[in-house]
Amino acid sequence: MELILAPLRGVTGLRFRQAFVAHLGGLDRAVAPFIATVQGPRVKPELLRGVDPAAQPPGLPLTPQVIGKDPAQFRVMLRALRDLGYAQADLNAGCPWPFVAKKGRGAGLLRDETALAAMLEAGCDVLGPGNLSLKTRLGLDDATLLPKRLPLILSFPLRELCVHPRTARQMYEGTVDLDAFARVADACTLPLVYNGDIRTLADFRRLAARFPAVSRWMLGRGLVADPFLAESIRADRDARDLDRFRAWHADLLERLAADAPGDHALLGHLKELWSYLAPTFRDGTRLWDALKLTRTRAEFERALALTPLAYADR
Repeated sequence: MELILAPLRGVTGLRFRQAFVAHLGGLDRAVAPFIATVQGPRVKPELLRGVDPAAQPPGLPLTPQVIGKDPAQFRVMLRALRDLGYAQADLNAGCPWPFVAKKGRGAGLLRDETALAAMLEAGCDVLGPGNLSLKTRLGLDDATLLPKRLPLILSFPLRELCVHPRTARQMYEGTVDLDAFARVADACTLPLVYNGDIRTLADFRRLAARFPAVSRWMLGRGLVADPFLAESIRADRDARDLDRFRAWHADLLERLAADAPGDHALLGHLKELWSYLAPTFRDGTRLWDALKLTRTRAEFERALALTPLAYADR
């Protein structure tokens, strides 16, 4: 069994991964939040700062992810990543945000079979067989598009296929379509990764029982909401610990603060993080309401300190 950290843009970046490895465990590897392709023959170093190999935490192998639709630009980005020392990369064909998908990137890449084929061909050519992976969804408006594209996808020597069993239109709302995922799993000859709505140990148990052939599991929003989720899955019991949570959170806050140009940017990161974390605690709604109103780091930490943390029952 492999447990993989999902690429949540703005959340599971370098500082999150560093703090996670320093205090928590259970993950086998991570996929970095996407890097967009760029025009021109070179990639500015600052675009690759989050995947700088020298800064990555030990024990959590990282796969960079790229989003784009132009195969020439994709080649340029992959060569830049290869020059950093990365042998593998992931192509994002699943981002559901309308401003991305409407431009033919992310989940929108599924719409154009020719463009998808050109991107897969470019990736496999630059990286070699077995080194490009693909992360995608069931489709744009319904769950019929991925099955139509599956023969094309399976014709390339990919490392793995990761499927979030929602459509782009759903974003992150509604329920995952497990029946549609089962049909993809039955037809897929590549190693398959399941991603979507693994929020608790009970969720994982249900999914593992339904899909016994799946051995690769990607944890995203569920792990951000409960940083002990991977450990709980490994131990098959609730591994949450408030003292370790506080140590992890304090470390992450300091790492984020060191990068942020000021309180406004720092609070942007912290509030996004706590939009996931707050519901896992008793009085989480009241805590979140207080945190949303803060305007400085000091106010944020004071609001957090005024609410005794206790995990909500599951």
